[in-house]
Amino acid sequence: MSETNFSAKEPSLGYYYQLRLGLYLILKSQKTNPVIRIESLDDIVIDNIDTMDLFQTKLHINSVANLTDSSPDFWKTIRVWSENIKQNLVDVNNTLFTLMTTAKIGDDSFILDLKPSEAIRDAGKIQKSMLKIIEESTSQTNAAGYAAFKSLAADEQFSLINNISVIDNTISIDQALNSIRSELRYATHPKKIDSLIERLEGWWFQKCILLLQNKLQNISLEEVKIKIAAINDSLKEDNLPDDFGTPIEIDEELLENYQDRLFVSQLKLIAVRSNVLRNAINDFHRAFKQRSKWLREELTSVNDEEAFEQKLEDHWNTIFSIMKDECEGMESAFLQKLGYNFYKNFYVEQVPPIKIRERFTSEYLTRGSCHMLSDIKKIGWHPEFNTLL
Repeated sequence: MSETNFSAKEPSLGYYYQLRLGLYLILKSQKTNPVIRIESLDDIVIDNIDTMDLFQTKLHINSVANLTDSSPDFWKTIRVWSENIKQNLVDVNNTLFTLMTTAKIGDDSFILDLKPSEAIRDAGKIQKSMLKIIEESTSQTNAAGYAAFKSLAADEQFSLINNISVIDNTISIDQALNSIRSELRYATHPKKIDSLIERLEGWWFQKCILLLQNKLQNISLEEVKIKIAAINDSLKEDNLPDDFGTPIEIDEELLENYQDRLFVSQLKLIAVRSNVLRNAINDFHRAFKQRSKWLREELTSVNDEEAFEQKLEDHWNTIFSIMKDECEGMESAFLQKLGYNFYKNFYVEQVPPIKIRERFTSEYLTRGSCHMLSDIKKIGWHPEFNTLL
């Protein structure tokens, strides 16, 4: 059962690995104004005006084996590259072809001669080895790769061989993350590096999905740098990252799940309608999630939370006391209306001018935090909420 689970997970992790590796490769690129494309879940392309780097990535988890002369990983990669050359999709003389695999090259394989080296490569010897394998092998799995390589003209075969780099025992998924961390080590405070990487990867994966859907042509290193700067700015002492800025959809199931919450009962006391209630639940949900995430990442502390809530409570008490003074001897319908107007005027049409950080201005956090306080009866909207609840 364990082997079956690994075999099912390996392709999925391979896709994830490729996207993470793509981020690492663009971060470490030495090209001038490079851009990255993900042609499919097989190719990572980094290029600029003059040159192109074409990467194939192969991840193995439980099924690690030596990379031998007739390894499917190698010949599938040769097929992709050869077909690209044949179709004039790449210039073989100005392209670096790199196979990155977590497998190890076998000690007696000609593929060892394709590893990066300062020594002069004997392309003729490697070509003979490849053609010998093609002639002698009966592998149906590799047949398309064999045919693709043979379809190239001799000079194209030599150019491809001279521009191939096979990197074995390459970094794993976790090591790729550590490599990204190393590239970004000076981008932010050391204690905030994980928060930076998490948000950068989230943005990166969404961008890569758009690439695979052909909704983007490429992602430039400049875009990545701009995103890093924006995230880093949100991690400064007077700011916080906004991870829940987009409103969520409040469907009937989620609406039902909140019906027994005290902050919902508070709103029902002042007879809010459906849309206002949904907005309140939206704000509560996002504020709770955001504040919890900040605490987990140690971007805020319990003291920060308490100070923020105390300011919200003090502000509420100031304006609520004024309303309370107008309630002496009033009937219940009037009190309900008074509470509704109080909530609408001070918490819907505007929000209390209280911020957890000076430059964090998303209003859902303030509104939602007020609902969190109303959920424990620290504040309320109806003049007699304490008695009625």
